[in-house]
Amino acid sequence: MIRRLLGCLSVCALLLALAPVAAADPLDVLGAYDPGSAGFNAMAVGLDGVAYLGSWGGSAQCPSLGVRLIDVHDPAAPAPIGSAAAYSGTTAEHVAAVHLATPTFSGNVLLAGIQRCRPGGAEQGGLAIWDVTDPANPAELALFVTGRRSLGVHEFTVRQQRDRWLAYLAVPNSEITEGSGDLRIVDFTDPRNPTQVLDWGARKDAGLPVGANGECLPYCRGMAPDAYLHSVALSPDGRTAYLSYWDLGVIILDVTEPSAPRMLGWFKEPLSDEGNTHSVALAHDGKLMLVADETEAPPWGGMRLVDIADPANPRQVATFETEDAASARRGEAYAYSIHNPLTDDRDQDRAYVAWYGDGVRLLNVADASQPLEIASWVPPRGGMIWNVAFLGDLLLAGDINNGLYILRR
Repeated sequence: MIRRLLGCLSVCALLLALAPVAAADPLDVLGAYDPGSAGFNAMAVGLDGVAYLGSWGGSAQCPSLGVRLIDVHDPAAPAPIGSAAAYSGTTAEHVAAVHLATPTFSGNVLLAGIQRCRPGGAEQGGLAIWDVTDPANPAELALFVTGRRSLGVHEFTVRQQRDRWLAYLAVPNSEITEGSGDLRIVDFTDPRNPTQVLDWGARKDAGLPVGANGECLPYCRGMAPDAYLHSVALSPDGRTAYLSYWDLGVIILDVTEPSAPRMLGWFKEPLSDEGNTHSVALAHDGKLMLVADETEAPPWGGMRLVDIADPANPRQVATFETEDAASARRGEAYAYSIHNPLTDDRDQDRAYVAWYGDGVRLLNVADASQPLEIASWVPPRGGMIWNVAFLGDLLLAGDINNGLYILRR
């Protein structure tokens, strides 16, 4: 018995020695910054040790805070630097920060989607482009105006394509209000002189119904019956665009030549479901689409995992919901709905998902048919997570109520 026990102890010791050392929780909070604008914070991104926190508002309240710049070189002690893109009567919800090295400009650039807080106002919506090479002294380079009647740019994505930089803008309901497509592709290689390459619309270019209520039957349904471009995502190689078109689902375009897009496929959600296709992230080298459906109340929006190896025939293989979302637990507006997913550029089997009141969810999507939650973090004090973004080894989380959180990636 003693000999058998000693043998077991030896084997156990060997197994422990060979086992990998447990890493720190990947969602440990390292620091936070509250700008004191509860209810009006939006998206957070980062570049070169600086976090950029967007803001939002509406016709009832529109503080026009623009984008706040925050020094996060020391994640435990983030410090405010200043602000940019604060235009009266507008919001700056969606933001991006990139380094440009072109014949006309070299430095860091902040881009912000500017929307008017109220329809019919005199303010202008569009894409704001600011020089933030010296973050203590941000300077406007240009404001690309998207029209006088649409609210402006809601979400967008940017990508370098060979020798030029392009922005793919979602201008919701532009096809109804302006007669121009909801998708605008803008060349900002010269950030002082952005130029439109193309506009594309689901109705004028694909013959699909757009608009609200009866205008877009049979696809419009549920609590928010509408069909408009809400967000744009790009494949890893930048040759395919995924248009989140609310109740229309996801329209897939070949944008190898941005001036001549070609429709490749269309993912339509079952008409029995709420719809509300909000945004998309790509995994598995662009062969898997993570589709986020946003809702204001139960049934709460969740995530769909869609196989797009053949973009002409998208195939839903699974769904994922948090426990609160699945139980239809009551809460404030958007409380337990998904918002923005993000896939890990270092590990295509991982996804970080912003889930409003249910915080940040870290998923393993190696088997797309069985997504698994491997970690989660819920902010204190009534947090509502808008998005997550990478900054080196850090994960930035924009919180509508509490500002900015800095987590271990």
